[in-house]
Parts: sequence; structure tokens; C-alpha cells
Amino acid sequence: MKRFLFGMVAVVLLTMMAGTMSSCKGCKKGGQVQTAPELPAVTQLYHDYDGVVQDFTAGVSQIQALHRQTMYSIIQFLKEQGHEIVLDNYQWRNSLVIFNDTVTLENIDDLHIVSIRDVFYYWDNQKGPQTQYITDHVKYGTQIPWPINDVWIEDSDMSNQPIKLSAEQALARLKEWNGILPKGCNFLTLRLPVGPKDCNAQWVFGDVYDVLFIDAVTGEVRDWDPAFK
Repeated sequence: MKRFLFGMVAVVLLTMMAGTMSSCKGCKKGGQVQTAPELPAVTQLYHDYDGVVQDFTAGVSQIQALHRQTMYSIIQFLKEQGHEIVLDNYQWRNSLVIFNDTVTLENIDDLHIVSIRDVFYYWDNQKGPQTQYITDHVKYGTQIPWPINDVWIEDSDMSNQPIKLSAEQALARLKEWNGILPKGCNFLTLRLPVGPKDCNAQWVFGDVYDVLFIDAVTGEVRDWDPAFK
């Protein structure tokens, strides 16, 4: 497994194309259904992480862990090439989990995951701030674009934050929510919001106009940002 990861990193860094990130399209607004962000154009690498990714039966948490291990391998490779990487090697900034359909109370039990994208941030003394995306998709395999320079990410580092609620469990909490679910959204985002108050990492469902925050430690569901209230 480890040999495979280092080999994959070498291939990625030597052959991948520059990627561009599309902005988040949010949710349904003005009658138009808007889905999760489009994936950047990348070199696609096909593998199954020892069999756990192909049908996503391993669960989101394990694939997130594999992405973090892959990022660690990328950082080690860069260091071997003479890059000076700081910020404690890298920071895990957010994780996007995309479902096969928009989330409603009527279909929530039938949803399945089609893609998981993790976003990492690190500082390269030679190139400055770097943002690295790692994505697994049930159809397209693993995608690792070239890191993007100077991208502002509003989330805090959640690398060392306790996360006790999986994406699957967060989806179940949405089902138990007594209020109205934001409409037209097909994804959850795990992030640590930046604000004047400390809070746990949150599973976020919706957009800035209509959003729910699911505490990744306690499971509490709120319709307001705990970093600000």
C-alpha cells in the first residue's frame, strides 16, 4: 500500500496537468437547481485503494483518511525534491461529499455517495501558499490536479479536530431535523468555520442563504453558524 502511494505520487507530480477550480454553485435559487462544484480538469489516475473505493462501501471516513495519507506522501515527495514545506506539512481545510441526487426527506434513505473531495493547504517556501485537491469518484477514479497557487480558503485547519460524526451519520441527523431542509442540494461539506467564537468542525448542508450546521462531535443540528452565535 505504501509503495503504491509513493509510486502514485511520483507519477502524479511528473505527469499531471494544471487544473482549475470551479466556484461552488450552492443550492437551488430562483427555481434553478445548482449542484456541487464541478471538478477541476485533471489527470485521472485509476485505482481502487486496495478495493475500498470502487463502490464506496468503506465509508467516507476511511476514504478521507486515505486522502490524508496520500497528501502526506505528496508532501514527503516534495521534501525529497528539495521543497521547504512548512505549516506542519499540510492543513486539511474541508471535505466535500457528493450524493447521487438532491437531498430530500422523501429520498434520503435511498441516497448513495458518488464522490468525495478533500482540500489541503500548505506553504511552500519556494512557491508560497498551495492548495491541493484530492478526489475520488465512483466513475472517474482518483483525481489529483496540480496544486493551485494563492487560493483563499475561508475554513480553518481541521487536521487535529475531533470528528465523531461521519457523513452517513450527518445525513441521518438531517432526517431527524424538525425544520425544513434547504432545497436543491446534493452535497455535505465538512469544515471548521472561521468566526469570533470557537466551535467544533461542522457538516454543512446548504448555502449562505439557506443552511444547516451539523456538529461533527455532538451531532447537534443548527440553522445558524456556531462560530458566530
